[in-house]
Amino acid sequence: MLPDTRESRPDGDQAASRSDGEKLKSTLTPLGGLDAVAAAVDGAFVVVVETTGGKYRRRCFLTAASAERAAGRATERGENATVYLAELKPLWKLRGGVG
Repeated sequence: MLPDTRESRPDGDQAASRSDGEKLKSTLTPLGGLDAVAAAVDGAFVVVVETTGGKYRRRCFLTAASAERAAGRATERGENATVYLAELKPLWKLRGGVG
């Protein structure tokens, strides 16, 4: 069970800190490219493909170009493919590593 941690805005005249999204907008240039956006949020591009049997396949890619190529191949096979930018955040270590 996770601990109950609740946070609120600062009291009084203190200004609340900007959200992660606002920080991201201020650090990226419009021409920075999709790969720069993914790197800034520790993200990856996820291609979700709906197969002909009505099931879904998901694959992660580190660059927008490789994700777009995979989506293009799926589309050529007649499958519906969508590319998403997803933030990758570890939630729980199942096994491996030291300690």
